[in-house]
Amino acid sequence: MTSIGERLPSVSAPKVRTAADMSSARAFVDLLGSVIPAQRAAPVAAARHYNIESLGPSNAMQQAAHAREVLPSLLGLLTDERMARCIDEAYREIFQGDRWPRGPERSKWLGFARELRANEPKITAEQVRAAIANELRIERDGLDVATVENIDLFISGAIGWVTWCYEGASRNATEEDMRQWRAFAAEKKRENPDIQPDELRYAIIDAVRAKVMKMDSTSPENVDKFIDDAVKWVTLCYQGKERHASPAEMAYWRAFAAEKLREDPEMSPVALKYAITDTLRAKVTGTDSASPANIERFIEDAIGWVSMCYEGKTRHASPAEMAHWRAFATAKLAENPKMTPEELRHAITDAIRAQALGMDTLSPANIDGFIMEAIGWVSLCYLGASRAPTPEEMQSWRAFSVEKRRENPDITPEELKYAIRDAVRSELTGMSKPAELNIERFIREAYEFMFHAYRGMPANMKREPTPRELHEWQQFARARLREEPKLSSEELNSYLLDSLRTALANQ
Repeated sequence: MTSIGERLPSVSAPKVRTAADMSSARAFVDLLGSVIPAQRAAPVAAARHYNIESLGPSNAMQQAAHAREVLPSLLGLLTDERMARCIDEAYREIFQGDRWPRGPERSKWLGFARELRANEPKITAEQVRAAIANELRIERDGLDVATVENIDLFISGAIGWVTWCYEGASRNATEEDMRQWRAFAAEKKRENPDIQPDELRYAIIDAVRAKVMKMDSTSPENVDKFIDDAVKWVTLCYQGKERHASPAEMAYWRAFAAEKLREDPEMSPVALKYAITDTLRAKVTGTDSASPANIERFIEDAIGWVSMCYEGKTRHASPAEMAHWRAFATAKLAENPKMTPEELRHAITDAIRAQALGMDTLSPANIDGFIMEAIGWVSLCYLGASRAPTPEEMQSWRAFSVEKRRENPDITPEELKYAIRDAVRSELTGMSKPAELNIERFIREAYEFMFHAYRGMPANMKREPTPRELHEWQQFARARLREEPKLSSEELNSYLLDSLRTALANQ
């Protein structure tokens, strides 16, 4: 077995081989296959649907020479050589260097990759790697077939994971556990002969967790646990200190649970648990009714929270604020008599926050605040230092705001605020220019960023595109603009970045 960190032999040695060489090589592979049995070396169907996400650069990618040209032609059909490297990358990801593909396995996965390429000629190296890694993960975790051995693996894994999560220390499955959950798995397979291995695995995990958490039934013992858990969680969250349910609370919530079960005899333990928790939380937070006392509490909580978040120090509502927001709440309930206490609470909080941020109206003062905030934020993000707008900028962006309101008389303060910010950012970053004028800049920036992020090039060095690279990517970008003339600079930039990243991975 290849040791960790050992460099794999290159699959691209370009020497000419004789017929005798090839015969000897085949004989060696056949011998290797007979001495070291392949593990699950059956052919793999490539027709399975994959949701493939990039997992970042591999070590092999980072070690590649910076000088090799990266051209749009790399977006074409993947070579067998590149797909062979995808196999090694997938094994490295799944087995962390502890295992590498043997002769028969490599042949199997290369066939699998070729089938993927035949089905999707534009498939990328990252997609091939992820597809092989996904299959290897399925095999490693026993999710390829629900054998007796794999079911035992599901059970022991579930017991270990659930006890670690919910009891604080992982433990092995006992013989009694194994008997119980083997019977559970057999019953699941009887109920659904077509159940998939991963479905069975998660059914076992869910059932083990339900039992550990007392969520497998609505027995009196479990109901008492739901009540005590709810009291502990709500008091910790909303009163700052966890406590157990008192005898009076236990009696009250037992009656509540009995009533819920009378209303819905088929209510699940999970549904009952959250009904108790939600009702208890509403009672503690005052969202069980829109009484005058609860409305005052909503106002007080909102003022305290908003002032803490946006002014740096919590404070109480003044008498004038209390009167103002009581009238606001009354108007809201008149507009919508069916509004829940929770909805009213959030409406008050949102309105107080909007006022604190100057987003309650489109007054000239608020619009000026949007402009100053946008200039300060964008200059900090893209120039490294926040600054105030110049008088000329204030005038320009006020005119922009007037135009936006003319285009959309119903625009909200929040929508206008972010329209100003987006426009300021586009102007500062040059994204407001036509895409055609930014092509060369985007290509140069893409090379610098991609070689730093995916090839490990030092931040103080730049990988400039060669004249050939620059020319071919310019042609590539212009072809895209011919297909879609209305493409914005931002859209073209993203397209070039994605294309260069794919070309790098395909190299």
